[in-house]
Amino acid sequence: MKTIGIIHNPRSKKNMRHPHLLDRIKDIIGRYGTVFVPFSYDELTEVAKEIKKDRYEIVGVNGGDGTNHQIITRIIDLYDNDRFPLIAHLRGGTMNTISNALNGITGSVTGITQKLVEHYRDDRPFKTRANKVLNVNGRYGFMFGTGFVSNLMDMYYEGGTPGPIKALQIIYKAIASAIIKTDYVDRLFRPVVAEVVIDGIKLDYSRYSVIVSSAIRNVGLNFRAIYRAEELPDKIHVFAGQATAFEVIRRLRRLYVGHQPGFQHLADVLARLVEIQSGAPLRYTIDGDMYEDTRIVLSPGPMLSYIQD
Repeated sequence: MKTIGIIHNPRSKKNMRHPHLLDRIKDIIGRYGTVFVPFSYDELTEVAKEIKKDRYEIVGVNGGDGTNHQIITRIIDLYDNDRFPLIAHLRGGTMNTISNALNGITGSVTGITQKLVEHYRDDRPFKTRANKVLNVNGRYGFMFGTGFVSNLMDMYYEGGTPGPIKALQIIYKAIASAIIKTDYVDRLFRPVVAEVVIDGIKLDYSRYSVIVSSAIRNVGLNFRAIYRAEELPDKIHVFAGQATAFEVIRRLRRLYVGHQPGFQHLADVLARLVEIQSGAPLRYTIDGDMYEDTRIVLSPGPMLSYIQD
């Protein structure tokens, strides 16, 4: 059995801006583990196979939320409900939404790596947090969305530098656009045409401004919008239906603090199975990574344990 396996994403924006981090991580890990640097999804799959074969106890993710999504998808596929390794998010992304939501380990990339080594070297137990993930068409992550959410992500990645400031700018521009009636907010709330079935019951809508689910309450910028996300391990919290910009603006505070928002035309339920079908490919996001499919199936995924300290 080996100890710590750090997966360093060389293509993450933060790692590209700070190329020296890789050598510093290798120096810190030393004989206590291995640093993997996959340059493609195929290489990442091979890394995951090696991590399982050599029974690494801890997997460190040096990248953003999308990197975490890609890594846990491969781990879950390969382990097939065997005992998963502990996951440590090294906060190598621009937003680190998942780490923040799980009250994850704090500090810099090198500082967190040092903590992992010291805990392991001194045989000190790790404080961990177990949380289910979402299964989205056989991919695993914490946050899913189409409609408003995928439109927001497309605008987030357009021009400028992604990060909290860019996300806040989009929100402020949307509020201003709704007030002065420009096209900006219309693009954000552009609906998708789909059929949605939740636990065997078809919803009455044919156009959806939002379909969103999350395994964590805090979905970014401290918005605890998916307020029942962590309530049950065998169900996921889903919002699906129609909401206007003004309805969202009026409920921003409730969405921020994690209270039931009370949208009139939005299903707000805990579910075991959500099926989304469309005649054209739907653009959607899993933890910031973008995909397109005509059929999307959501269900609860397994529980993973993330290191907190």
